[in-house]
Amino acid sequence: MKAQETEFRQQLLNMLPKLKRYCYAQTGEKHSADDLMQSSVEKALRRWQQYQPGTEFERWMYRLCRNHWIDTMRTEKISDELNDDIMVASDVENPEQQALTQAALRHMQIHFNALSEGLRMVLYLVAVEGRSYQEAADILDIPAGTVMSRLARARKQLAEASQR
Repeated sequence: MKAQETEFRQQLLNMLPKLKRYCYAQTGEKHSADDLMQSSVEKALRRWQQYQPGTEFERWMYRLCRNHWIDTMRTEKISDELNDDIMVASDVENPEQQALTQAALRHMQIHFNALSEGLRMVLYLVAVEGRSYQEAADILDIPAGTVMSRLARARKQLAEASQR
């Protein structure tokens, strides 16, 4: 295996946890996210020569994954069911507090998944991944002003939903 391909594979391995979270944010469902991640990784491995060394690898992978998801959405119907497997177990010893925390997480996840795809992806990239507005704009292929606008709307919708 060439050094360039080995480096590509190592970058891909290092990115898998972030890619998994990104896929979940795209699909809103654990099994669909796993399928999306697997097919995106397969596609990346088949097209590793298309990656330009020196450019941001994560951005390249996010775009590949996003484009694959769009193609998938055109051909398949997605499920809106909520899967509790994604809920993170709390370190809290008190079972009552843990149940309340998980209920709050489930509630927020439902509202997050209810956001439109555009709002959901901007919120994920900026709030979860910590991307700058410009990085999110580049990944989603939209203007930075649109990222700011969508982020404000997403935060407002989540705040309104949490007050209900």
